[in-house]
Amino acid sequence: MFPKSERAAIIDIGSNSVRLVIYDVLGTSILPTFNEKVMAGLGQGLMQTGRLSPTGVESALKALGRYRAILKALNLRHYTAVATAAVRSAENGPEFINLASKALGRRVTVLSGEDEARLSAVGVEASFHAPHGLIGDLGGSSLEFKQIGGKAERGESLMLGPLSLVEGDIDLKALRKTIRAELKASDVLARSSGRFYAVGGAWRTIAKLNMQLENYALQVLQGYQLSKTQVDKVAKLCFDSLTNSTARAMLESIDKRRAKHLPVAAMLLQEILATGRLEGVTISSAGLREGVLRDALGAPSHDPLMDGAIAFARLDKNQILFGEALHEFIAPALAPEPDLFGSPAADARIEKTACMMADSAGRFHPDHRSIMAYDQALRAPYVGVSHSERALIAYAIGCRYEKDFKRPDDYVGLTTPEQDERARQIGSAMRLGAVFSGRSGPILQRARLVRTHDALELRVSNADAAMVSDTVERRLSQTASQLRLKPDVVIS
Repeated sequence: MFPKSERAAIIDIGSNSVRLVIYDVLGTSILPTFNEKVMAGLGQGLMQTGRLSPTGVESALKALGRYRAILKALNLRHYTAVATAAVRSAENGPEFINLASKALGRRVTVLSGEDEARLSAVGVEASFHAPHGLIGDLGGSSLEFKQIGGKAERGESLMLGPLSLVEGDIDLKALRKTIRAELKASDVLARSSGRFYAVGGAWRTIAKLNMQLENYALQVLQGYQLSKTQVDKVAKLCFDSLTNSTARAMLESIDKRRAKHLPVAAMLLQEILATGRLEGVTISSAGLREGVLRDALGAPSHDPLMDGAIAFARLDKNQILFGEALHEFIAPALAPEPDLFGSPAADARIEKTACMMADSAGRFHPDHRSIMAYDQALRAPYVGVSHSERALIAYAIGCRYEKDFKRPDDYVGLTTPEQDERARQIGSAMRLGAVFSGRSGPILQRARLVRTHDALELRVSNADAAMVSDTVERRLSQTASQLRLKPDVVIS
């Protein structure tokens, strides 16, 4: 079934930034196509004055006027604007909302703390495959917690954002004491289990820092994982930046505007892992904005990975039919292996995603098709995959477009040898299916690839015998070799 496509936008008025994100929505997939933020700093000084920053208000209203003009020019009517902790806490919050609504030409909704936690959780749940753990959404003024992946529980909002905790110089010892006391009082954190899904710009910047420290090749934040040891290592760098100009320069090279808040964000991450029973940190690029949009559209009924691959590759109906037929064609032939990603079902969804993208690079120049297809699949903003899963998909796609495809050395360590072998098998089988059928789903559905005890049989009806060209026989032989089998064409 071809998923429904539409465009929608979310405007997020936070304590630090005011942001407009425009999305292409295709079924369960939400792909950002425009993302602009203004670091307005509405919450600056809020804890001391009880009011929104005057310069922040001016900057935010100017940004909203600009966003209104962009949305009007794009004729985009489906958009929602929300405001979070700083606005709901400020004495002049209602006054600002009236001005903001006039500037935008649409009423801005002020979210409660519980709403903010719930919607952030919705955004995370829609962006991972069967996640289990605690989400933590760190904004400028507040930190929202909610357990996901089990029975429904209420979330909570704590005034633990950098703007709420620190004004002026940072006293690390006093800061840790305050954070530890607040977190120990959290009912949600006390009951937490699973992984910690970190949402928010400050924590994404910490992940970027760790990538730089470890020279990590795949600069994709969604699904990036950190251990407690890695968090401690980055935290030390953040703390050193308060007195060491070299460390401070390193932070500023990643994100100059957020650098001053990173010691607070790093300490929060340390204390969350120490207080909760959590297995490590997973970075989520999705959160409140995606949750607001997903909530408005209705909860997804299935895994968003497939729709994400279709949306990113801009597949038409024929390409979708070909991808589905290709997976049905190659699946019976794949070599039995121990679970590569936890279960046969988990392995199959990765194999099918690779098949859905098997016709994604047809418009690329033949001389560069394999590496361009590989790089596109490796970095595509689809969700619901770990880094090793997206690396296997990408390697399979590269092998689909080139028989002896070689990945750049930097990315070899993203997958295990067993996963590499499966990628080469998938890629070779996709090459066979594509050349046999002329990338036609209906033709491919009439053939079968069958694995016997010692042979790989391509079974074709008499009516399609002409489809078995010399190239088809050669690619069948290559695929059989990958599977350590003998090739055989059976026409009946």
